[in-house]
Parts: sequence; C-alpha cells; structure tokens
Amino acid sequence: MKVVYRNWEPKKNLEELQAKVYNENNPRSQPVTAQQIVERYEREKIDPKTVKYALDEEGNILAYIQARDYETVEETHLGYPWALTNCPQEVQDKLFDEMLDYIKKRELAKKYAIRMNASVDDKNIVDFFKGKGLVEKTRGYRYEIDVNEVNKSEYTGKEFSTRLATPGDVDLLVDLIKADGRYVGQFGSDKDIIDYFKDRVLKDGEEKGNKAVLVFKDDTLVMASAPLVFKAPGDDEERLILRFHAFRAENEQAYKPLIHDIAKVCVSNNYGTEKPLGVFIGDRDTEFSTILEEYNPNKVVTGIGFGLDE
Repeated sequence: MKVVYRNWEPKKNLEELQAKVYNENNPRSQPVTAQQIVERYEREKIDPKTVKYALDEEGNILAYIQARDYETVEETHLGYPWALTNCPQEVQDKLFDEMLDYIKKRELAKKYAIRMNASVDDKNIVDFFKGKGLVEKTRGYRYEIDVNEVNKSEYTGKEFSTRLATPGDVDLLVDLIKADGRYVGQFGSDKDIIDYFKDRVLKDGEEKGNKAVLVFKDDTLVMASAPLVFKAPGDDEERLILRFHAFRAENEQAYKPLIHDIAKVCVSNNYGTEKPLGVFIGDRDTEFSTILEEYNPNKVVTGIGFGLDE
C-alpha cells in the first residue's frame, strides 16, 4: 500500500478526516465534529507540524497523530496514533516515531516535559507506549467517596465561604473557567462557555436539584463544581461525578468546603446518593488527594502517564 503523509493545513478539510478516525476509535466518548477541531486549532494557533495524517493514494484517511502543548503545566502531550482498521501497524509506528522525534528536537522541549496518557482500560494503547520504551511517570485515580458519610460532618474553616449557584452567576463561572485554563480548549468561544453554564449546568440545577457549589475567598470566586449523575456511552451503569471542577491557583484548600457542600446538595435533593461520588485525581494533585483521603475513599487506578526513559 502506498501511503502519503502530510501535516495539517488550514482549509483543506483534514479536520473531517480526523473527526472520522477519532469517533470510530472512541465510541464511548462524546463525538467530536470537524468544526470543533477547526475552531480549536485556530484558537490555539497550533504548530502545523504537530498534527500529521496518513492517507492512501486516493486520499482516504488511514490514521493521524497529534501533539498538544500545555503552557499551564509546561508539558507537551503526544497522543496515540488513532487509525482505521485497514491501517497497517507500520504506519502507526511511523507516525508516532516521527512525531516524537520532531517534538524532542523543538526548542520547547528544553522546557516542557513530554507525556503520553492512556486509560488503564485501553490495554492496546498501554502496550503500544510500553513497546516504545516509554516509562510510567504518573497515575490517575478515581476516588470514590460516600456523600452520605461526608454529609454527616461539617466544614468549620473560616478562610472560605460557600453558596449555591443561581442563573445570575454565569459571568462569575465563565471568569473562573478562564482563570483555571484547563477547560478553555474544550470550548470554541466565550459563547460556548456561557451556553454550557446557562443551558446545562445552571438549568439542570434549577430543574433537577444538582446545583453548582461556589466557594469564595473574601469576595472572589475561587472554586466551583456541580454533581452529575452520568452514564457514559457503552457503560452499563450510571455514575455520580463532578461534572466540572474549576479553581484559581493557590486555593486548593477550598476543595474541602466544596466537597462538603457537594455532598449536602446530593443528600438534601436525594440526588445520586445510592452511588459513590467519583472524583478523578492525578497523583501530582497532592493537596486534593490529601483532602479526599480523610473520607476513606475507594481508590481506583484509571490512567497512566508515560514519559521518556531519561
């Protein structure tokens, strides 16, 4: 098979091909659209060489790979080379090896660590990264805590105050999401962030009782989240999760009153109380994990972060 390799270029409809491959490989995830990819690339002003496609000689997509730079954590995340079933293994290997070689040679590599992330459930991806000589650097966990037990205790600290969100808090939440920085890439524009809170988070809170909790330090909103009973595509059972968790740096201790009030929201509205609250934490999030350990959680490994063996 003759294979043509090309980097991303704007206005070439490559995003349509990319969305097709990603969605076919990730049926349990929310489908992505070509337009979402276009908007994200425009917003992030990506290096075109950090996205590469493999096509057959007729221009049909076989596979693609992408690396993304994250300034807030000074890391470059290199993804798995997603491929269709007719893609030869050597094509995936070539995409990965050449992209890794490229990002290692960039000036940015002197400052940014290179990471590859995989779910522990994706054995093929874990084995692929291990086969490339990569080593485990970090782990991600799901802490499962009983909101009924948390609700029996009270937060007695004086540094933070809390209240439930109202429909008038959209601007506060948008500002917090921007200050956090981790979620911005999931939205195409400020309007998308506004619509997310107005039409989903805050609307659900009014209709279903799973209101968002706001944590303040003096008059500044420093942390927010909301509970959500959620069933992922392909899952057999619903889960209780934090639908988002946004915060301002240096305010990690606000997590304690947040968790207490999330539990209170669930119990007072009989919302998801028969399920443990699943909170996803990396092993570098030491302040958050220390707080969660107080509630005797069930701790489940969910992800592995790989890096270079150096």
